[in-house]
Amino acid sequence: MKPWLAAVLSAKACGVALTAERCPVAGALAFFAPDPWVFLQFVLPSAQGFGPAATSFATQRREVWLTIDDGPDPGTTPRVLELLKAHGARATFFVVGARVEDHPELARRIAAEGHTVGNHTQSHPAGDFWLASPGRIASEIDRCTAALLRAHVPFERYFRPPVGVRNPFLDPELAERGMELVLWGARGREGVGRDPEGALRRIARRIRPGAILLAHEAGSNPGHRLRYVELLLDHLAREGYACVLPPPPALRPSRAPRASPGPA
Repeated sequence: MKPWLAAVLSAKACGVALTAERCPVAGALAFFAPDPWVFLQFVLPSAQGFGPAATSFATQRREVWLTIDDGPDPGTTPRVLELLKAHGARATFFVVGARVEDHPELARRIAAEGHTVGNHTQSHPAGDFWLASPGRIASEIDRCTAALLRAHVPFERYFRPPVGVRNPFLDPELAERGMELVLWGARGREGVGRDPEGALRRIARRIRPGAILLAHEAGSNPGHRLRYVELLLDHLAREGYACVLPPPPALRPSRAPRASPGPA
C-alpha cells in the first residue's frame, strides 16, 4: 500500500473511532482532514502523491520547454508550426489519438519540422478522466500510441492527461509502459475567456529558466489560442528565452526549476 493511501485510511479510521467514542467534532475533523490534500493530488501539477510528474527541467541557460496540447488540427497546427519556425523554437505537441487518425499528415509534419510528439489520450475525456478505471486509462494511452504507430509518427514516451488531472491508477499504468508523466510549471489559462493578452500576463509571472510552459491549439476559441501562442513566442524572444526540447534525464518532478551542475 502506498504511504499516502495508508495515511488517508488511517485518518478515516481515527475519525470513525473518535465519533464512536462520542467525540463527533474531533471525529469529523480527523475524517475529513485529508480530503483537501487528496483533492489537490488530482488537480495540482506540483502534487506528487499519486506519483512523480515532471513540471520543470534542469538547466543553467535561459531555456524553457514549450508544450502544446490538443492537436493536430488543420485549422491551427499549420499556423502554430509557422510561428515556431519563425522564432527558431522547438516544442512538444501532446496530441489526441482520434485527431491523429483524422489528420495523420499533420502529425507527421510536426515531427518532420523538428518537434516532438507526446501522448494526450485517444479521446481527450476531460470531464471524467479523474475517475477512470485502470482499464480505461490503459485503453486511452494504448489507443493513442497505436494511432501514432499507424500514422508512422515518431513519438516520445511522454504522457499528459486531459487538463492535467490525474487519479491514483495512472502512475502504475505509465510505469508499466515505461512512460513519463509531463505536466507544467507555468500556464496562462488561455482557454478561459477571450483575452490572450491577459493569459500572457498570467504566464509571464511564472516563466523562468527550466520552466515547462503549457499552451493549446484547436478546441474552443482557436483564434484566441493562436494569438496567445504568437504573443507568448514574441515575449520569450524579447526576454531572451530559447524554446528547447530537454533530454529526459533533465526533467524534474518539482514545482521550482533547478539548475544543473557544470558549465553552461
